Amino acid sequence: MNYSLGLDIGSHSIKLIELAREGKQLALAAAGSVATPSGALMSAGGAEITSVAESIKRLLKETGAKSKNIHIALPEAKVFTRVLEMPALSDRELSSAIQWEAEQYIPLPLDQVNLDYEVLRSSKDTGTNKMEILLVAAPKALLEKYLTILELAELTPLAAETEVLASTRALVRSLPNVKTVLMVSMGAQTTDIAILRSGILSFTRSLSAGGDALTRALGVGLDFNSTQAEEYKKTYGLEQNKLEGKIVTAVKPVMDTITAEIKRAFAFYQEKYKDEHVQAVVLSGGTSRLPGMVTYLAQSLGVEVQLANPWVGITRAPRFNVLTTEGPNFCVAVGLALRTE
Repeated sequence: MNYSLGLDIGSHSIKLIELAREGKQLALAAAGSVATPSGALMSAGGAEITSVAESIKRLLKETGAKSKNIHIALPEAKVFTRVLEMPALSDRELSSAIQWEAEQYIPLPLDQVNLDYEVLRSSKDTGTNKMEILLVAAPKALLEKYLTILELAELTPLAAETEVLASTRALVRSLPNVKTVLMVSMGAQTTDIAILRSGILSFTRSLSAGGDALTRALGVGLDFNSTQAEEYKKTYGLEQNKLEGKIVTAVKPVMDTITAEIKRAFAFYQEKYKDEHVQAVVLSGGTSRLPGMVTYLAQSLGVEVQLANPWVGITRAPRFNVLTTEGPNFCVAVGLALRTE
């Protein structure tokens, strides 16, 4: 039996998923989460990095994870990702062209980033003389920080990818018959939007507005301190009938920003693929589980919205039943553990 370990190091929590794979069968072998030391990922200090590593070691021990080889996700907002449409090129031509394209889109000198690309659709797939390329550039300083954390936690990294790429791997398995999916991953500090067409990424965008922004807006609107605001946010969420609608009113400017970007993603897709429509909107991330969030977005967008379920096709022992409703929180970690290379 082979084991695959995924680790999602978020700004508020660290999530771990280990899958046991035997043939085509997948089973959940270990799962858990632990709070990320406050502000640790924002700092480059050795003490803060060590505290994150110690939290990971504690999580590994508590969950009983067997593997020491790990797949990790890099925060979407700190990685440069772009889907490019380019003329059909040979592998050699593409390798050279990517360098030029990267210089146009990456706001850092190329010697300061690790650059990678993937052919999403060849000219044969598109039926034209164009191909679609996913360009990804991760700052070397960011990678070095994560590699140091993993080394201190006595783990061996196998691969690193963006949070969106990991999430999409988990989500497409739960919607096999849906051609076009718009995914909204709502974290503490960011909201990431992606569109999948036949399981392949077509669009990605990251906003610096997430659960923390909702907490701040609630604190200002209702004159709460940060602790009170966080408690009220988690308890009442976006339910219109709570506290005479005062909470929804307070957070509306933040939600307006998020819904406006989702609508822009809709418009982009409709312009590019005129005869197709987004068939499903799926929410993931901790903020997506706030009371009333699904209903609020469905009403604002005028489409059906659902919470992500990354557990499809994964056998779970009874001890993991508590995770059933936690699925949206674990999408990234599950997607990482699903990697086979």
